Amino acid sequence: MGEKKHFKRWLISSLVLMLFLWDTGAVFPAGGGAKGSVVSKPVDRYAIGCVLPLSGRNAAAGNRALDAIILASGLFDHVVKTPIKLIIEDSQSQPETARAAVAKLATQDGVICILGPLGADESLYAAREAQRLKVPIITLTEREGITDTGNYVFRSYPTNRVQIVSLVKYVIQEMGLGRFAILYPEDDYGREMEKLFREEVLRRKGEILKVRSYQTTKTDFAEEIKSISDLKQYPPAGKEGASPGDEDKPGIGFDALFIPDSSARISMIVPQLAFHDVRGVKLLGTSDWDAPDILKAGSELLEDAIFVDAFSPSSFYPEVNDFTDVYYTNYSREPDPMEALAYDAAGIIVKIIREDGVKKRDQFRESLLNVRDYRGVTGKTSFSGMRDARKDVFVLTIKDGKIIQIK
Repeated sequence: MGEKKHFKRWLISSLVLMLFLWDTGAVFPAGGGAKGSVVSKPVDRYAIGCVLPLSGRNAAAGNRALDAIILASGLFDHVVKTPIKLIIEDSQSQPETARAAVAKLATQDGVICILGPLGADESLYAAREAQRLKVPIITLTEREGITDTGNYVFRSYPTNRVQIVSLVKYVIQEMGLGRFAILYPEDDYGREMEKLFREEVLRRKGEILKVRSYQTTKTDFAEEIKSISDLKQYPPAGKEGASPGDEDKPGIGFDALFIPDSSARISMIVPQLAFHDVRGVKLLGTSDWDAPDILKAGSELLEDAIFVDAFSPSSFYPEVNDFTDVYYTNYSREPDPMEALAYDAAGIIVKIIREDGVKKRDQFRESLLNVRDYRGVTGKTSFSGMRDARKDVFVLTIKDGKIIQIK
């Protein structure tokens, strides 16, 4: 059954691509082309261009995103025939190929908008070309500043900053925590997240009491853990509020520990925290924690940890439950956050095409700017004046060995 469903998806996407390449006469790959001049095709209001890494290092993510986009476009609906046309280009996980794909979609295929790519460098090259050709593009990248490229460039993916703002707001405002420590990896991601977390905590009048980095090649974190834990008398002996025996109870001088790292490394770090008696503090993480591997550390050690992500298949939202069921029916798997974000981005495009009657690219751009509280499977989405998606971020925790949504 699963093989039939995957074959069905492959067959539909292949037929759609072949039909439109035949219709446009553009049967050569992106970046190539027939000799001589190429006359730009008039804009087709129903044609959506997709630039995704279907091969290369990011192929797995690109093919999952394509699954979601095909489903959102209505190509699986045998009851209601859709006018939507998908013209798909493989970026091959290469920035220059992504740029060439945008040029082809805009000039030879006449798409009204483009969805993708995923990678940071691919998205930047694609965005620059889309801006040059004045075709709206919705990128699916975390890259900061991508929308600074120009007024035809949109992003429908929560940035790292959005994640951190949502996380810190929840733990300070909802949980009443105010004193934090940070343990982070010495790589680009770790340094960025440490900086964003520290800035947001201080902006909300919290305290950063301990900060320590570690090399990504390490497996023994004893030195770093001892450095941040700094065991001491807490509450201080003899101070108001202390009770008999408190002077014999070691405590940690902070309320929560933020560790922005992969689920695989968290599975190594958390047991070592317990071994060194770093207990009674709230563990905080990022979307990288939202993976089944995180539970390998032992769910009892991660019980009540707090982290965030753009989507959770275990959400209590009815839209998510319906989406997860349909996704499993078609693809025999649950959707991940990237697939959910691609599905919602495609859903926004389809809604504009069906309901707004736009026929020109500048009209489509205006319709994107006017999107307000689009209710999708990743929550409500609007676009800011700077064309970044304003999205809900799911606050997640671990209860009884399962990842669940709490907000």
